[in-house]
Amino acid sequence: MSQGPKSGRNIVAYFAGHLANLVNGGDTLDPAQDFAEIKAFSLYEKVRRTLATSPRYVEGLVGFWSYPPPNEAEDAADFYFDCVLQRPIAARRSEPTTADVLASMMASHGLRMTETTTGGRSTWSALTGAGGRIRRFKPREKLFELSNRILKCLDATNRPYAEVLRLGLCPKEWLTGDDSVGVNTLKSANTFLKALKEEMRGQFGRRPTREELDAAFARASVPGFKSGADFAAGLFGAAVIARIAGIDQTFLVAYGEGETNPLDSAESDDDAALMNEAEAAPYLARAIAAGVLSPAEGDLLRAIMAGKELWPAMSDNLALRRRLKNDFGGDLSAFVEDLSARTARFVIEATARP
Repeated sequence: MSQGPKSGRNIVAYFAGHLANLVNGGDTLDPAQDFAEIKAFSLYEKVRRTLATSPRYVEGLVGFWSYPPPNEAEDAADFYFDCVLQRPIAARRSEPTTADVLASMMASHGLRMTETTTGGRSTWSALTGAGGRIRRFKPREKLFELSNRILKCLDATNRPYAEVLRLGLCPKEWLTGDDSVGVNTLKSANTFLKALKEEMRGQFGRRPTREELDAAFARASVPGFKSGADFAAGLFGAAVIARIAGIDQTFLVAYGEGETNPLDSAESDDDAALMNEAEAAPYLARAIAAGVLSPAEGDLLRAIMAGKELWPAMSDNLALRRRLKNDFGGDLSAFVEDLSARTARFVIEATARP
């Protein structure tokens, strides 16, 4: 089974940063431009494409691996969009929600807002409102603030989805319909599952014994159930236990409450540069010679590694701009991610050869 990242919250935070960049027009506009246009459908297409094609988000955030056939990556991306980005954020004691605060921030930059009741606004409606022109978030600190506001919304709406993935189950099967499970039950089930794994001492691929179930339940009960055996006998509990009985350890993508915000730094441990510019140069040259990268693509990666601004580096090359438009619909981040993925695969294969 695929291995998850060290921190699922890192993935959520990077996605929040990606959303902020798209809203701010960072994928298409020159840094000198002061205004961006919010068009909900155009933004939706970019977000959907990212969720359905970026390996980071397809596996770690959307969890396409958990969706049974005949679901495609696009189906999983659509469900994530509806379940997380479109999910209204409930109000507590009629106080403004994190989505309301995000909406106020967008409105302060000129976005036209739609009327909604307290607790009826979603992350998506806060970001897109009724559309229109906004003042771009400058300097970078303001863009970080937007990213953090989006992350606060996603901390709430992504949690049930992440908890289902953490159990190794498909969110589409357990977050909608008559069999939907509440977030508190999901969190309790994950705590129970952790205790059960410890009781089974890593001996997976079999059903746990009654004694193991009872011992795990004594350490971490699930509300609404009398015992571990009672939990395992229900539809949801049986699905959780089946993951241990039939497959190895589940793919962990949920996050802890106390983790630091990765937006405070440019990279996470998982995304730290594996090589410096000088070390990477011969691999780039070999990738170009092997046809993995075009000379223009190699120049772009060199410019990125040298710390140059991304959009000006793109603008210097007509061939790259044409490919960006024709093959990636103008989504600069998707283009760069594709370049990075191709290069990484080549480097891994090259270094593995004797």
